[in-house]
Amino acid sequence: MSKHIISVSLGSSKRDFKKDYVLGGETIIAERIGTDGSMKKYRELILKLDGTVDCFGIGGFDLFLRRGERRYKIRDVWKIVKDVKETPMVDGGGIKSTIEGNIMQYIEEKLPEEVEESRSIVNMAAVDRWGLVESSWEFVDHNRKLITFGDLLWGLQLGIALHRMSTIKLVAKMLLPVVSRMPFSMIYPTGDKQEEHKPTKVKYFKRAKFIAGDFHFIKRNMPLDVMKGKILVTNTTTSEDIELLTNIGVKYVVTSTPRIEGRSFGTNVLEACIVALSGENRELTTEEYVEFLNKLSIEPLIQKL
Repeated sequence: MSKHIISVSLGSSKRDFKKDYVLGGETIIAERIGTDGSMKKYRELILKLDGTVDCFGIGGFDLFLRRGERRYKIRDVWKIVKDVKETPMVDGGGIKSTIEGNIMQYIEEKLPEEVEESRSIVNMAAVDRWGLVESSWEFVDHNRKLITFGDLLWGLQLGIALHRMSTIKLVAKMLLPVVSRMPFSMIYPTGDKQEEHKPTKVKYFKRAKFIAGDFHFIKRNMPLDVMKGKILVTNTTTSEDIELLTNIGVKYVVTSTPRIEGRSFGTNVLEACIVALSGENRELTTEEYVEFLNKLSIEPLIQKL
């Protein structure tokens, strides 16, 4: 009997899909439904579907902002999903803390010649992908001259670049309790805003070889004329996204989840698939996610453009 998961997304409905996949010998119907930035529509849809599918992927936003193992509920998000009673919900955090927690070391192993040329890296937002940030900090061997964290550049748009993991931890400790209570639209682009392109803070893109983080953040802020030869470490890219990146000269795209039929799984989609396969009807532990990822032989995908 097949499993059915739905990623309900606050993002654009233009990226919707419904496909059958085979994972671990079982068929999974994976579906994405975007609500074009409408929180009202999101709430109505997820409550209507509650109990009818095996797991929800929470797309277009996160349930939590993260600082290591510490999690802060995003108030606006929980107002929408708090009445879901039967279907388990995951936002991709389990995948981000496992696969992405070692992704830069994976790249170091698979693309040694690229790493030898340069380790300079920009992380768009640490609190969105804490595992990726920790992996990146180890990747640059704690050298602040090689890394830029963009939480206050592109996240809160305060124009401040951060270059030390200790600073990121301090800023996260101070600001996350406040930021988690802010209107979600101030934290992350939703609906049609995900399709906007407004290049900002160009110098940080210019001097970095690796651009890492959420693809919507990258796409919205990247200057098209300086991306030649760059390596993107990201996720949730479509065939149209890959065509764009190829045209502007990006050299490699590394996604933390597999690419199937031209689309890389969103982390929330893959996590929902794993929860559905487990039959546990709950968010899994880190150890359980690792076990399933190993069993399914899931690892990052490196695509040369």
